[in-house]
Amino acid sequence: MRSEGTVFGVYIVDCHKDKIMLEKGEKLMKGTIFSFVVCAVLCAIFLPTAAMAGSWDEAVVQVADHLVAVQHSDGTWWREKDFTGSIVAGLVQAYEATGNDAYLTTAKRGASYILSSAGGNFFGDETHAMVRLSETTGDPAYADAVRDFYNGLDTTRYMSGFDGTDRSNAVFYVAHHVVAAHRVGATDAGIWRQGLIQYLALIDDDVAYYPVMSLGVATWALAQTGPMDDTMVDPDGTGEKYWGDVKLSDLPDRLATHQVSSGDRAGSFYYRLGHSRGSAPEANGYTEDTVYGLLGLIAAHDAGWDFDQEIQKARGVLPIAVNDNVARCHIWSWSKQHYTYGGEMLQAAAVAPSAPPLLLRQQQESLEESRPRQSFRPPLR
Repeated sequence: MRSEGTVFGVYIVDCHKDKIMLEKGEKLMKGTIFSFVVCAVLCAIFLPTAAMAGSWDEAVVQVADHLVAVQHSDGTWWREKDFTGSIVAGLVQAYEATGNDAYLTTAKRGASYILSSAGGNFFGDETHAMVRLSETTGDPAYADAVRDFYNGLDTTRYMSGFDGTDRSNAVFYVAHHVVAAHRVGATDAGIWRQGLIQYLALIDDDVAYYPVMSLGVATWALAQTGPMDDTMVDPDGTGEKYWGDVKLSDLPDRLATHQVSSGDRAGSFYYRLGHSRGSAPEANGYTEDTVYGLLGLIAAHDAGWDFDQEIQKARGVLPIAVNDNVARCHIWSWSKQHYTYGGEMLQAAAVAPSAPPLLLRQQQESLEESRPRQSFRPPLR
């Protein structure tokens, strides 16, 4: 049973950059410090550039078909129950891209697990997945559960629960909450968006595990939920130096500069803002960085930027990550595979609607006109 303010609490050392990647777990109790379990896992053996790669459309079908085939009867996937939301969202978009009813049926089964296991306290990727299901199926039950969740929160207090985890992990989950909260017209949707901007200002190479992925997922969320205008990311100068003079309108072009532009790995993304390797085996070419860089560019493209070439390049390399129907953590190198990587990849197969349904949009606009957005800054770690 998840307690109020639950975010996550289990670390695993994954092949992804041979660094600590956060999984979701339970906060032990209200007001306590997060407890972490560190599991050592050997980094995978890296091989030369792979030659095998199908087309983007072939990869989408290959991954989605396999997710259908290996889903457990309870709606989850082996050893990845806490990532069901990311997989469900991917299957919803795979359904939109292909019309294959099996993908939607499998997504619904995953959503049933989320609803039955969450105890009314959802992770960000779970709320996003359920909103996508309502938008696609026309069934309001999923979105209603999400709206009830958000409108029953002390949002500022709940969001502060992310302060005790890695900063890029905070950006990832808050970004998904931002999109879901706006889609359902949640009362505090604007507070979630402001909180994301503030967490983004805390990202830099030496203080967050996945800086470029953070920029990608934040751009994805912000471009869908409000104006990308002259709002400063770090207006009071208390964040990291990278954001000193950066405006929301700068984020898409900044994100594009972190895409590899030439060479064998062109189309993928670096994982650090400075493009160095840091302590990782590779400086670029990781599946998740490329997926969320791609999603950020797609959202910005829908908002008026021209990133058609960059989007096609990213879609051109991601299929290389698929091996035996499952995506691995590094596109070109032999590395750990997870169903979640495939689910995340599928989310770029079809673009989510660029705005909530008209009724929800009107509700949201009314709320934002009548209530000024609140602002807070979580303490630095």
